[in-house]
Amino acid sequence: RTIKSWSNSNGGACRNAISSHYMHRRHLTVATTKCNTAFIRNEQDRQIIRDLFLSFAQTSSPDASEPFLLVDDLRELLLSIGDRPSDETLAKLVEAVDADRSGTIEYDEFINGCEQIFSGTTSSTSTDADDSSPLDIDSLVTTFRTLDRDGSGDLSLDELSGLLSTAGSTLSELDVTDIMNAADENDDGVISLDEFIGFMTDPTKVNLSWRIRSSFRVALVMGGPGSGKGTLCERLVKQARVTHFSSGDMLRNEIESGSPLAQSITRTMNEGRLVSSTTIIALLKKQLRRFPGALVALDGFPRNLENYVDFDKVCGRPEFAIKIDVPDETMVERILKRAETSGRADDNEETAKKRLSTYHEQTEPTIKQLELDGVPIYQLDGMKSPDEVWADLVEKCPLIGTRV
Repeated sequence: RTIKSWSNSNGGACRNAISSHYMHRRHLTVATTKCNTAFIRNEQDRQIIRDLFLSFAQTSSPDASEPFLLVDDLRELLLSIGDRPSDETLAKLVEAVDADRSGTIEYDEFINGCEQIFSGTTSSTSTDADDSSPLDIDSLVTTFRTLDRDGSGDLSLDELSGLLSTAGSTLSELDVTDIMNAADENDDGVISLDEFIGFMTDPTKVNLSWRIRSSFRVALVMGGPGSGKGTLCERLVKQARVTHFSSGDMLRNEIESGSPLAQSITRTMNEGRLVSSTTIIALLKKQLRRFPGALVALDGFPRNLENYVDFDKVCGRPEFAIKIDVPDETMVERILKRAETSGRADDNEETAKKRLSTYHEQTEPTIKQLELDGVPIYQLDGMKSPDEVWADLVEKCPLIGTRV
């Protein structure tokens, strides 16, 4: 197909042709400004949209009797579900749904205007859509490849089931069935790339397509200190277009922010206590909103079984796990070698041995639970060269193999 041919090349002319072919869909009229039953199918939909609103809403204004969104809040919300609105689009959206002309969007206004907000349509009567932001075919193809677990070129019901979402709720059986019925134009039981782009660019189907735009997959990258997780993650980013996220960096960045939560984390660490799993998951859930449509490699997570169980409960099940195996003595040697240039206070032999002991103690029950939950675990021999480790992963893991 035309789009499949394009997706395996970098032809700019072909990309422009595809964009032009689908751009007309953005000019379709949304029949009503109200968020009717065609948009919100059930109470679960309403709860998901409510939680999404509250995740970005403010309550800091002394004059505010209820949570509200400012323009920048709305921008962040839309970015979290895979939209990239222009300033002009945002201004028009606020003007269209701000019924009381307060300059903010309260929850009732958000619900009543959610069809316009999620589709980017700023008028219920005008057929003119904002074209200041070009249709991002590259982004849609990347999302398709993330969803296409087996690299077949089609999306099945199984590949859509249980997808994680930046909106904070995995795709339900009803979601997946409705999406398949809406997108599978030739009724062959799968969604091709052509059908996927047609579905994703049709504003009359935005009540379903926004759930796909907000979806992502997570891979866990596990291994002791000095096992080579960082080196492998660099390769995942450069060669497989995977988004790398370090749980350690997340904590350090939060502490540096000086937020009230940062102060609480600092007190906990200064008292020699571990940061609670609920705090880690809350931070992680907040940060994962930045990666709609991505395959995210969580580096150094989970640190223990409680982390994994809480993540599974709050965010959903990870797609797979990578475990790098290296003998303890080799990891200690690597840490001491790293200490020559890293400047890290914990890069010393005594601390390294304690960290390794903790790692083994906490990782074993986590691995057992992953196996019980049916999460694929790709074990790699970290004693091999980086090139050999990478080749083993590409061979073993279909979702990585199809991205290189």
